[in-house]
Amino acid sequence: MMKGYIKKIYKRILKYPVTIWMLISILAFSGIHMAFAAYNGTAIVKRVVSTQVSSNSSFSSNYMEVYSTNIAVKNLRTTNEGNFVCTVTVCNYDQLDPTSPAKALIDYSFKAELVKYNDSTGQYDVVTTVQKENDVPKTFYVQKIMDDNQAMPSDPQHSLNSVGSFSYTYSSENLEGGNTLRDAYSICFDAAEVAKDVPDLFIRVSATPTQESIQRNGSGVTNLASVISIAQGRTVETGWHGNLQELSTTDYDGYNLIIEGSGKGTIDILWDSSKFTMNPVFVSQYGGTDGKLTGESAVSGKPGWVMRTLTVDSATGDNRYVVQFYKAVSGTYTGPEFPSKYIKCENYVQDSDETS
Repeated sequence: MMKGYIKKIYKRILKYPVTIWMLISILAFSGIHMAFAAYNGTAIVKRVVSTQVSSNSSFSSNYMEVYSTNIAVKNLRTTNEGNFVCTVTVCNYDQLDPTSPAKALIDYSFKAELVKYNDSTGQYDVVTTVQKENDVPKTFYVQKIMDDNQAMPSDPQHSLNSVGSFSYTYSSENLEGGNTLRDAYSICFDAAEVAKDVPDLFIRVSATPTQESIQRNGSGVTNLASVISIAQGRTVETGWHGNLQELSTTDYDGYNLIIEGSGKGTIDILWDSSKFTMNPVFVSQYGGTDGKLTGESAVSGKPGWVMRTLTVDSATGDNRYVVQFYKAVSGTYTGPEFPSKYIKCENYVQDSDETS
């Protein structure tokens, strides 16, 4: 009986081949569409994770990245007051595989420059005037502290904030091939700059190999660069505050705003809606029956910016929120400057019950 049933199906396939295969194609496409819809529906709630991947480079750095058109920005934080010194390395191996150094000599130059961000061009321009605090020049300098893994105490501090000396170049540096080697340079930020929540001054660093070094070692050797800033974190957290987790200009699919603190009150979340949109899952979770999140409202004096106010109360057990922001469909943000320029958390207002 089963054989007869199978024969009937076989005859129908022979009789209506086009119709049958069209049906199979529709079902297959529907399956793919449903699978995509399921992925697309859950992808919006996934947490953005920033991971370092191997560049297969034999010329690398702890803070600089391969530079082509968009320069990497490293926004560092410290809880200490006073001048801040950051160590930037130049290595002849991949940062994720120090056991495989470059096989041949790498000659390179290392440059440090004091720069400011230009809003109109989206570029970082070298400063042209001495930056002062209370009529005293601020302290920005570069100093080589390690050569081929060996401490180098003799190099002086080269100012990046004096007339005619807003940059300094080490022009004849090298790393021998065959051994795992590292050079290191200290760059210093003035205490007044460290104390700012949003930096005004940056130090751009770059390491440029010679053409001969590239030819000797191949594509694993290329230009490195980054723009580095420093801001002071809070040593004792009071009230509520919010900061982006992603502290570079790398072009991620989304960005995480971390809001945390203690006490009870409200805090405003502001963003440029032409570039970013708040995760609708977060809006649904806290803006629905919970009622902790207000609707969007325009921000006075900032065209295109919108704001939502979040009610916070650590006594309920919620002392940390993670709000994802995704690039708007028509957004123009591509990562040449800090995403924190377009996503902010401000104006914590403590509940009157807390202050009485």
